Amino acid sequence: MKRLWLAAPLCLLAMRADAVVTATWTVETYQQFDAGDATDAFITSSGEVRPGWDTKRTKLEGDAVWASLRLADGSVLLGSDEAGALYRLTGDSAKQVVKIDGAIAVVALAQSSSGQVYAGTMPGNKVWKIDLASGKATAGPALKGVETIWSLAAAGDTVYAGTGPSGKLFAVKGDSAREVFDSEDKRITALAITSDGGVWMGTSERALVFRYDPKDGKTRAMADFAGNEVSAIAPYRTGVVVAANELAETPPPTGKTASQVEAVEKPTAAKGQAAKTPDVGTKPGADKEPSTVTDLGRKGAKKGKGALFRVGSDGRLDQLHALTATYFTSVVVAPDGIIYAGAADKGRVYMVDNDDSVATAFDVDERAVSQLWLDKNLVGFATDDAAAAYRSVGRASKAKYTSDVLDAKAVARFGKLTWVAQGKTKIETRSGNTAKPGVGWSDWSAPQQIGKLGGGVDGGKIVSPPGRYLQFRVALENDDARVRRVMSYYVPQNTATEVQEVTIEPATKESLPTLKDLAAKARSPVLKLKWKVENPDSDDTVYTLEARRDGEANWRPLSTGKTPLTATSWEWNTETYPDGWYKLRVTASDAAANSPDRALTSSHTSTMFAIDNTRPSIDGVTINYPKASARAGDSLSTIAEMAFSVDDGPWQLGTTTDGLFDDLNEDLRIDLPTGLARGTHTLAVRVADAAGNVGSTSTSFVVK
Repeated sequence: MKRLWLAAPLCLLAMRADAVVTATWTVETYQQFDAGDATDAFITSSGEVRPGWDTKRTKLEGDAVWASLRLADGSVLLGSDEAGALYRLTGDSAKQVVKIDGAIAVVALAQSSSGQVYAGTMPGNKVWKIDLASGKATAGPALKGVETIWSLAAAGDTVYAGTGPSGKLFAVKGDSAREVFDSEDKRITALAITSDGGVWMGTSERALVFRYDPKDGKTRAMADFAGNEVSAIAPYRTGVVVAANELAETPPPTGKTASQVEAVEKPTAAKGQAAKTPDVGTKPGADKEPSTVTDLGRKGAKKGKGALFRVGSDGRLDQLHALTATYFTSVVVAPDGIIYAGAADKGRVYMVDNDDSVATAFDVDERAVSQLWLDKNLVGFATDDAAAAYRSVGRASKAKYTSDVLDAKAVARFGKLTWVAQGKTKIETRSGNTAKPGVGWSDWSAPQQIGKLGGGVDGGKIVSPPGRYLQFRVALENDDARVRRVMSYYVPQNTATEVQEVTIEPATKESLPTLKDLAAKARSPVLKLKWKVENPDSDDTVYTLEARRDGEANWRPLSTGKTPLTATSWEWNTETYPDGWYKLRVTASDAAANSPDRALTSSHTSTMFAIDNTRPSIDGVTINYPKASARAGDSLSTIAEMAFSVDDGPWQLGTTTDGLFDDLNEDLRIDLPTGLARGTHTLAVRVADAAGNVGSTSTSFVVK
């Protein structure tokens, strides 16, 4: 491909037809990986591919599962809408335990410390004792003013019941029940008990979160969300994880009972903590708005949006994730701290890892995931619309990822493939000349000459034959397998130049430095550092910068002058730092605007980057007119280009023996002009590395 550039006075200069322009294709962000296909694997919001889980499916009776409870023996109780039936899931089979007379659905389950199981129904104003051995249900005391018991939680031998339509919390113990809190909302839809004994509850239609302390009988409001429903709460460290939804107003379905009409939430005006939704396509669950829903009788058919928040015991709120086109139905927290949340559309379970990265952990055919439970660190879940139960049985044995297709726009030759991975992985490529991979494409082939390249990067030579299109796939062969970035080097065939438009923009980096007079000057060692911040309360913030070389233990502070750094960018002169791979840490502090007991700091560490201020070397210049050759090398950065000049004439781009600039050391090929006069001539050679450093040499030769 011919390239054009501008010089003063304005004119156009064409690159030599045999010049080599090496291009790269990089897949490293969530959006880039999401363009491909993950099979039995998932992609995190931070751009990492991991193996998923193998699951087993069990068909259930009814259309929906409204409640779940895992028992000590590993079996799971499931509350259904099959005329108030309660099922017990053991392994891959489900058996009805009991039916509660007068109930449409079992919507809440809990188990006391003694092992007694309790159930709440819709409609119903009693907490039912369930005898699993005999299959009998015994009604407890009636709860005054209650139509439905929406949520249950047990602490010791006390069962707490969240009710509607008056949003009251009851404590049930034996044959007595007492009201302990009135939320002044319509329903208490979620309950959880934390390790300190606190009873946390979420409501609808105002999406409030409260914490009741049984020790002193006092209740404190902990959060107010800009929605109309808290669908789930799960204990998390000293606080809870909350699923807060904003459901769109929908007309009630016809032909339903009053209790079913109540289940179709009617929102009030939004207020409280608003969710920050990601841009469409940037994270798992950031989907386009769905088409209009007409089947409002289904639980999963309600429209809305949802978000996950972490609420601390001190009331601190942190948003973990938000969905753009549906809402959350259920939440559990695994012993290792990983959070799983079920969604009401697309049959998905989302995962929030300990580093707050998000992924779609499960994606099944059924429309809605209604319930979640845990078997140690393994997840089980139930679905609606077609009621079914899934249980994970371990990491997927055949997890793999297949990339989108690279279109080089012309037949290309492929150079090195590099990747950042851990665990046991196997990477392969294939190429072809049709946009859709298949018949006529090459077989999958592993790169050759694989080795370590520094900075946690592995690489090898692509052996797939030349073609317009390229694709890679990765097999994730053990639990620890991870892939974070894949990059391929390629050079497309040259094509005729078609000039349609010329745009002049200020350059931030010199292109083709070996062709310019400034090549004799040392490259600037200054790096431009930038970072983005969010400052909700607009406090004055001071930033400190530190760098650490790969392999070293200590962070080295960067001097930013006597005046505190308040800008979100800095120009860093790296000439006093040795060449190598580094990380940068930026720390923000609002101590200037707060007292010491209130001041907060946060920090973020960059990915690995290179400091390279050393010119590449040129050795072994050999001339056998009209051919010349040399060897260029650099200890850190890939050799990126080469140019030569004869007798101080114009500089011309050259190439390598394999036609690719993709390695730390390259054998250079120089085609000298034919027809030079007899006598002594001078050959000057320049090479540039990927960091922009330019090395040069010259020699004399005689034409006889």
